[in-house]
Amino acid sequence: MSYFQAVRLYSLVEVCIFTSLIVTAIGGFSEKAELILGWTHGFGWILLCILVARGARRHIFPWPVLAATVSPLGPIGSTAGLEYLARRRSLTSLNEVSADSGAD
Repeated sequence: MSYFQAVRLYSLVEVCIFTSLIVTAIGGFSEKAELILGWTHGFGWILLCILVARGARRHIFPWPVLAATVSPLGPIGSTAGLEYLARRRSLTSLNEVSADSGAD
């Protein structure tokens, strides 16, 4: 698994934790669950920011993905940015394949 894929997967996990936290907090289901999800999301978001910053320094991600990650959107912003990059990369590779096959 590449660094890009690993961070992309971790970002999706962090979105799920964040969504669970919001649902638990708004629904008022369990204070203990809210506390656990809050701490998990807090440390997870910090780790996600570090991973994206490291990837930006290594030129794996563009710097705006880091900006989206540290924004108030947090894991939602990073996931949106990473999914956009993944789709763009897959379209670029598809275009290259079709251009190569058309040249024959």
